[in-house]
Amino acid sequence: MSPTEWGGPKIPAVDRLPGLRVPAWLQALGRGAWLLVGIAVLLAIAFFLLGLVSDLVIPLVFAAILAAIFVPLVDRLERWAVPRWLGAPLVVLLVIGVVLVVAWMVVAGLVGQGREILAQATAGLEEAGSLPGMAALDTDQAIRTLGELVRTLVSGLLSGLSSVTVLIVGIVTGLFILLFLMKDWRLVVDGAADQIAAVLGLPDRVGRQIVFDTVHSFRGYAWGLTIVGLMNGAVVGLGALLLGVPLAGPIAIVTFITSYIPFFGAFFAGAFAELVALGAKGLSVALAMLAITLLANNTLQNLLEPVAFGRTLRLHPLVVLLVTTAGTLLFGVLGATLAAPVTAVTLRTIRLLSEAGLFGEGRAGALAE
Repeated sequence: MSPTEWGGPKIPAVDRLPGLRVPAWLQALGRGAWLLVGIAVLLAIAFFLLGLVSDLVIPLVFAAILAAIFVPLVDRLERWAVPRWLGAPLVVLLVIGVVLVVAWMVVAGLVGQGREILAQATAGLEEAGSLPGMAALDTDQAIRTLGELVRTLVSGLLSGLSSVTVLIVGIVTGLFILLFLMKDWRLVVDGAADQIAAVLGLPDRVGRQIVFDTVHSFRGYAWGLTIVGLMNGAVVGLGALLLGVPLAGPIAIVTFITSYIPFFGAFFAGAFAELVALGAKGLSVALAMLAITLLANNTLQNLLEPVAFGRTLRLHPLVVLLVTTAGTLLFGVLGATLAAPVTAVTLRTIRLLSEAGLFGEGRAGALAE
């Protein structure tokens, strides 16, 4: 029985009162706002749950990325009649050996020349303080400040680790995951593609394409960074050698390693090279070293990146800077390193799903089986 039938007050309809009409665009905006709030809450819950098992998630992420990069070596060994159960540990041992050799070269070089590095850094700080227009610089205080900054950065990087035991367990877990992923790569990839297609209700071909694009993007991004890093390290190291700047080898190695962190790594490596050059050779050589660093990290890198990355990372540099900054603030070094490829993969996946008709009619027939 309606309110008018039993004598109750008549409730006016909203559309009968011009003053209470809600425009269509405002209704759409309200629904969109609530949709964004729901997505934000869902993401917050997901990140909270992932944080509870971060000791497992982080090794899994690193293992998956390394497996995508190095599984072609296992495939090549398989073509050479080496079974995958043997090829996977051989590749893992090779990777561990290369990492240990590079780490030993860096650490031994820096430790062996530690006093020289400290002397050059101190001289550089004193030289900077003696430049016209610069206030007198307390070198000891500056060194203590730099030490505190380094300790803060290291503690921030290790803040997610409750103990050294957690770090060791994470490394061992990651190695085992890496072994199984490279050994059963086809099975894992096919299973992931089938699950994506089943969950989203898409053809199997679309699921396989999403997984293929993701693997191809991370693999191409890693090799592209390696090529760019080798170029930057070679140019900066050769420039330091020609200018007579000491520690040319450590400068080249630091430049190469920090190139895996977009933008921020270049600032750190450049500051290290400039400080040594300023203390060892004075302001004129430091300016020349700065010019070489800018040449490597801007002009030459911009020329090489389209060849190194190809179609892997089609993002504007400003987008890369913004997502890298956001990733650094949210997830530290891991976020800084993976922000750009994750963004590229996400945009490509959204485009592929849109073409498959997940967000509307789209061009579903283009990818349907």
